Amino acid sequence: MSHELEMKNGKGLMFSGEGLTPWHGLGTVIEGLATAEEALALAGLDWDVELVQCTKMWDGKQVIIPGRFSVTRVTDGKDLGLVSDKYHAFQNSEAFHFLNGLTDTSGEAVFSTAGSLFGGSRTFVTLKLSKGFTVGDNDAHDLYLMCTNSHDGSQAFTVSATPIRAVCNNTVTMGLAAAKAKWSIKHKMSLEGQLQNARDVLDLGYRYEKAFEDQVKAMMEVQITKDNFYAIADKVIPASPVQHDVSVEELMAIWETEPTVKMGGGEGNGWGAFNAGTYWVDHKEYKTAESKFNSIIGGGVGMGLGEKIRPALQKAIMQFA
Repeated sequence: MSHELEMKNGKGLMFSGEGLTPWHGLGTVIEGLATAEEALALAGLDWDVELVQCTKMWDGKQVIIPGRFSVTRVTDGKDLGLVSDKYHAFQNSEAFHFLNGLTDTSGEAVFSTAGSLFGGSRTFVTLKLSKGFTVGDNDAHDLYLMCTNSHDGSQAFTVSATPIRAVCNNTVTMGLAAAKAKWSIKHKMSLEGQLQNARDVLDLGYRYEKAFEDQVKAMMEVQITKDNFYAIADKVIPASPVQHDVSVEELMAIWETEPTVKMGGGEGNGWGAFNAGTYWVDHKEYKTAESKFNSIIGGGVGMGLGEKIRPALQKAIMQFA
């Protein structure tokens, strides 16, 4: 399964802080966190884009194509996408400085990950917000701001608050519609003057963290037997004449044998059942690498399997409360 990280001279253009090796095993790993300038360099994102007017050859002459521009990387001239004349490009550095502005952390080492995906057409960066909380003795959860951006017009500039399980490096997305924090701006506007609006993400983010913690505690109080879990798996796995039963058995095997499922006191309860479901979503085979990426981080058209399974899993678990 392809990781979709952009590669340069055999090296993945990504950095991961806090000593955590990415699930794909590529990129640069550092201890601790990085400043904006350090993260830009470590992730290979220290480049800008510009809009170049599209042209074509017609009747022996080069003719301008009205309203069509190529988003071109300045460092190597690579075309990252075709956009209209209304498109506003957000530079990679703007994502870092915008997150710094949101949190008043300019110059501080607060960035945990960053990288270039799909040949440079998309980028991501995460900033660590808080110390978070721990489930049990060793299942740590922190709160991060994640900024995703595109240079091909496929996605808006988006900042979202998300808890990430630091122990196994998986993003945990819980479908808490009322508390989930996300702010975005289309590529038709400027980021100038947007900080005050986007700061609402922080307020919602801390509420999201508290809601997430409350949901974890609630699931830990739900006792789940083997029969209970089979009923949960049978209910949340999408109907399919071929794959449904196979997927249910895969999920059952994970619940019974995967050690990380039991982390943080998850053995025999709803939290362990939820961990089993998220493990299956994040590690199963997908048709394309992009669908796997979108499923794990909760982005892209249709959001992917993960965004459908996680809230359904949580709901099914709580029916045994």
